[in-house]
Amino acid sequence: MTQHIGRSREESTPEWPARHHAPKGAPNIVVILMDDMGFSDPGCFGGEIETPNMDRLAKEGLRFNHYTTHPICSPARAALLTGINAHAAGTGWLANNDAGYPGYRGEIPMDCATLPETLRASGYATCAVGKWHNTPTADCTPAGDKRSWPCQRGFDHFHGFLEGETHFFFPTALTAGNQVIPMEAYPRDYYATDDWMTQSLRWLSDLRAHSPEKPFFLYVANNAPHAPLQAKPADLAKYRGRYDIGWSVLRAARHRRQIAMGLIPPGTKLPASDPRVAAWENTDPADRAMLARHMECYAAMIDCVDQNIGRLLDFLDETGERDNTIILVTSDNGATDAGGPTGMFNNNRRYMGLAPPPIEVERATAHDLGSPRSASLYPTGWGEMCNAPFPSFKTYTGAGGRRVSFILSWPRRIPDPGAIRQQFVHVTDIMPTLLDCAAAPPLERLHDRPARAMDGRSFAALLREPAAVAPRNEQYYECWSNRAYYRDGWLARSIQKRGAEIDWNNWTLHDLTRDFSESTDLAREKPDKLKELVEAFDTAAWSNQVYPLDNRDRLDKFRDLAPEFAARADQPRRFLPGADTVHRFDLFPLISDRDYAIEVRASCRKGDQGILWAIGDPTGGMVLWVEGGRLHFHYNGFGETTDLPSVPMPEGDVTIAFEYRAHGQRRGEGRLTINGAEVVPFTPMAPSMVFYGVFEGLDVGLDRRGPVLWDLYERHGAFPYSGRIRDVTVTPGKRAPR
Repeated sequence: MTQHIGRSREESTPEWPARHHAPKGAPNIVVILMDDMGFSDPGCFGGEIETPNMDRLAKEGLRFNHYTTHPICSPARAALLTGINAHAAGTGWLANNDAGYPGYRGEIPMDCATLPETLRASGYATCAVGKWHNTPTADCTPAGDKRSWPCQRGFDHFHGFLEGETHFFFPTALTAGNQVIPMEAYPRDYYATDDWMTQSLRWLSDLRAHSPEKPFFLYVANNAPHAPLQAKPADLAKYRGRYDIGWSVLRAARHRRQIAMGLIPPGTKLPASDPRVAAWENTDPADRAMLARHMECYAAMIDCVDQNIGRLLDFLDETGERDNTIILVTSDNGATDAGGPTGMFNNNRRYMGLAPPPIEVERATAHDLGSPRSASLYPTGWGEMCNAPFPSFKTYTGAGGRRVSFILSWPRRIPDPGAIRQQFVHVTDIMPTLLDCAAAPPLERLHDRPARAMDGRSFAALLREPAAVAPRNEQYYECWSNRAYYRDGWLARSIQKRGAEIDWNNWTLHDLTRDFSESTDLAREKPDKLKELVEAFDTAAWSNQVYPLDNRDRLDKFRDLAPEFAARADQPRRFLPGADTVHRFDLFPLISDRDYAIEVRASCRKGDQGILWAIGDPTGGMVLWVEGGRLHFHYNGFGETTDLPSVPMPEGDVTIAFEYRAHGQRRGEGRLTINGAEVVPFTPMAPSMVFYGVFEGLDVGLDRRGPVLWDLYERHGAFPYSGRIRDVTVTPGKRAPR
């Protein structure tokens, strides 16, 4: 039909532009991404954790035993969502900050087409829930550039959080679309993992109400089982006592099950334990209940995810769409070693650069592990068990960091359900494979520029043909200066000591065709092969923006700031009541290991009470409030608490200041003044705050979401101040000597 426009409707011929639709029969696509889950954790990969729904997907689909990923959060996600190597996609490390180099910008470049952008262009509806972690922290604030937020990178809808981790009972800055959801307090039974699936099913139900046939792409980016380890009481109770036998016995049991189920080759060695991991029988008997409790919580979190996968499967069965839905379950990287020999009740101390508290303190809080008051992380020994049969951990380029479980179900198209594929595939291969399955062509242009070609290669043939050739034969890996290169069954790897000078020559060599678990070093026997792979890594590193390597510790890397933001950190900031929580990026540089003053101007009548201001959450922070006619102040230095003596709260207009002096070595002291007069003298108060130590920023006039002081929360909830607050001003001072 050709449009014609005459003087009247009768003389005219209308025409409507064709709407783009997905090909008839295009499959729905669900990607369920776990966070820090080890290779052997699901039952179908050898674990004792109850995962009947993951196991069902494996039985109906395929397991891959040689799938690899970038071994840390943001890079793995960027590679999955673009099909491009992480450094080439600007995300060689955590998205938290822009390090000032092309491979470490912390966001996906605009010429890298994402999976949701591409599928949406082919007629798909797209939704993401949970953890994003592909936007620099500076742009996660309400005033930040939203160009790299989920809805600007192809998702029709997003419900979750933008940064790398958050509280499971009190998520920080929960976001819907492009807006933070106003939230004073979460329901007492709120739990993030359940919320992600509830929002997914709500979106799917709404989609089906309005478009019964439109295919969808659902990205369920769980933050479980990443720290903080927090679980619902019923799930915790289910695993009570199951880990009392210890990690040594359970690691060996997982290894035996993997061989018995044909997941790993017969004769695969279980590598010697990491030198930092004591045999269970050599741990202190006084610690064992605490050590086991950590793993109970981790298992409960994975169990909860599996329960929610069951909710999704029930929905798809009810709508009759299960048969033509591709469901992929994997993890961004393996389990971590960061918890140390005994784990930590408050893992955020690690982000603060603080040593673990005395073991007696850890034992005394063990009963509370997994609760909203904890922010725990399991001991290294459990991380090693979770990664069985592999050595090494998250952030490292040994197999424990880069090899993770991978399940793909598509009942309509997989001819041999329950089979195991042994061919090598990589995280960048996911996007081209799913596009291939959806008959969705890659984008040629986006955002007014040519789209970059994907590095990944489709393994769609492997879904149909067990003997199909692997789509690739080589791949580089780098994370935190740890390096590796795989080619044709051979792997060279270099593992660094965090914070030390980079050792450029400490490579090991492994023949994975005979040594599935990377337990034998052949570097001396095969120097030519090692040289070949080291040179291949260097070539790939230069072409993928991997250099310069940076082996500094986390705290030093987090201090990297563009000059614009560094200068802003030295200027006083005024904050008004009525605004939502001030993002930590805008608050913590003003008080990070330095002198500062926090001044609130308020009016108080007889009987007025409530919180004047609060910084932080249960992991750490400080809060100033009025209760019972008296002014109170509490400081939580990540388990080291200080309560200043309460003083009478005067009526009328008042200016109350908390002043802090930082003395170096993370020590300091604070005092209170009212209308310029000292009411509480300088009192030792440590450790000093630093950036990224807490999830929440500043609240004016109440304490939203995660409470700084639990007892106060139990009495009053968010406890809004009943009087009038004019403003809160934070004035930064000199920095502590280093």
